[in-house]
Amino acid sequence: MAEKEDNGKNLMLDFYKFRNISYKRFSTLIDRLNFFYILMIWIITVIIFGVAYYSLSGDVANLFFTYKGETVNDLVNSIYFSFVTASTSGFSGIIPFGFFRIMAIIEVMFGLLLLALVTSKLVSIKQDIILNEIYEMSLNEKINRLRSSFLLFRQNIGKIMSRIEEGFTRKREVSDLYNYLSSLEDDIDEAIKLIKRQGKNHFTKDIDSVSLELILNSILSSFEKLNELFDIMNKNNMEWKKIFIIESIDRCIILNDRLFEEINIKKILKEKTVQDLIDSKNKINQSIKELLKHN
Repeated sequence: MAEKEDNGKNLMLDFYKFRNISYKRFSTLIDRLNFFYILMIWIITVIIFGVAYYSLSGDVANLFFTYKGETVNDLVNSIYFSFVTASTSGFSGIIPFGFFRIMAIIEVMFGLLLLALVTSKLVSIKQDIILNEIYEMSLNEKINRLRSSFLLFRQNIGKIMSRIEEGFTRKREVSDLYNYLSSLEDDIDEAIKLIKRQGKNHFTKDIDSVSLELILNSILSSFEKLNELFDIMNKNNMEWKKIFIIESIDRCIILNDRLFEEINIKKILKEKTVQDLIDSKNKINQSIKELLKHN
């Protein structure tokens, strides 16, 4: 009994999954239809029904001229009736008999469905314009926030460097540095997420090459500033190489490498630009690693 109930639940789950997949595919297909395709579908439908009225006309079913008092025997008038029926305009001196009445009803329903589809497309165009503006504003806000975060990181590192050079170092400098490095980790990870979603969803806005290059330069500038700080700390014989600091630096370097891997995969920037940025990144990373080893 329990096994039958489990099988029933599995069948229901499979049905719901299939229904959801089918609905998503149908929705995607409808979204891809533009006005030209809808117009072509409507015209082809009119012609197919017109040809059907002409080909199937006989004693059982036919089209009838009300003002002539005779049946329709030519293709042009059959297509004309099909056009009037599909457009639901209602002006026609032709009426259907037999099962042509059912065909006419089906054509009217199909015409109304296409009309509703055109109306929904008109509404969706307006919605797409509004959503596109919202997505663009959201993306620009994320880009500006990231660049501001990297700028703030460099400013904080610069303050530490100034205090060291002025001889006003404090024991909490190491703790402050760890907090700044944690913030840098989060910002690089956010940049990776921004790149990974590139081209995945047509409902979201993709980052442009100029903005991406600005973000990458901000990250490289942050690592250069970090490199300068480590160099000054080593020259002043400061005890800053705590295990949690080194681990945080390693994570930042790994995330930075992963970011450039994603950029290579997505092919957003030109190869020459990417290669120049990678060379700069590798040079800075190598310098930081050497300073970490320096006693």
